[in-house]
Amino acid sequence: MRLRASSQFVVAAIALAIAGPADAQSVKPVATIQIPGTPINQFGSLTIDQESGLGYLADKDNKGVVVFDTKTDTHVSLIAGFVGMAKSGNTSGPNGIVVVNGGAEVWVSDGDSSITVIDTKSGAPKAKIVTGGTARANGMAFDPNSKVVIVANSNDAPPFLSLISTEPDHKIIAKIEIPESGENLERSAYHAPSGTFYTVIPVFRADTTKGLLAQTDPRSGKLVKLHEIEGCHPHSLSIVTDQTIFMGCSNGHGPTPKPGGDMAIFDIASGKVEGSSAGLGGNGGSTINPKLGLYYHATTTAAVVVVDIKSRKLAQKVPTSVEARSLDVSLASGRVYLATTANNGPCAGCIQVFAPE
Repeated sequence: MRLRASSQFVVAAIALAIAGPADAQSVKPVATIQIPGTPINQFGSLTIDQESGLGYLADKDNKGVVVFDTKTDTHVSLIAGFVGMAKSGNTSGPNGIVVVNGGAEVWVSDGDSSITVIDTKSGAPKAKIVTGGTARANGMAFDPNSKVVIVANSNDAPPFLSLISTEPDHKIIAKIEIPESGENLERSAYHAPSGTFYTVIPVFRADTTKGLLAQTDPRSGKLVKLHEIEGCHPHSLSIVTDQTIFMGCSNGHGPTPKPGGDMAIFDIASGKVEGSSAGLGGNGGSTINPKLGLYYHATTTAAVVVVDIKSRKLAQKVPTSVEARSLDVSLASGRVYLATTANNGPCAGCIQVFAPE
């Protein structure tokens, strides 16, 4: 049995700024999940296991993974044993989190270039995988068909992607170096129709006005293509339909960097950006609710934008707080969970909960 240590929550008082059609699905703040321990200012991914309803947040300040329950909106536990904050963010962790093998395991990337495999029944680490880098292992995604995880070693020189089997041997199938990257490797997502992963790369070394989108095949262990992304430095992506990827583009590059950014719309069939929406991006995370047909992106300008996937128009813009950039959605309830920092957030480093209205 999993231990569930409950904590009280308080109603968050944040005003909503709503734009778009009147019948668009909107959300409102309803609760916060308080997190014991050192107030959190540095965190990685936030991920929800849709089967169990448990959420996981990479907490660098407390050197562990926060476990919370989306059925009760309460804190459960902290799984310790990670690097925590180092002198450099490039060697800090935990960072990425991905649920694999039907929810039996959670894989967590760390600042020492490793991945810790957590058994979700016991809540305890069961294995450690060394990727062979010198800096942090970062963003991850899972292919349930081939049972392969992709992980980005974003700060090595050159940065590289690893394809790792989730079978008990945890074999590293391939190491794919990306010397074309001018800065970092960011988040990945699995595209089921093509059986390939897509990974966003903010800067193309050969032309710093562009970004890249790497497509890799977990079956062959090879890079399929590097798509050049014009007019966008992508930091996040969500595959919103079989044909379309929404990417969060950052303005924090080039000679005049500034907060915020745009949303780019990538057409998978043509391999090109077919459109963009100004002001709906940044270097925060994103997620989707396919049941409601909505895309959520946590911008770096203290807001969560809600976009209607079909119309590709802004449905709502919800004010949040600076550096609140990791989020996920519970498909069972439609609630959105957003990690906030102690320095800038409303509750000393908590998880804000937004419910459909």
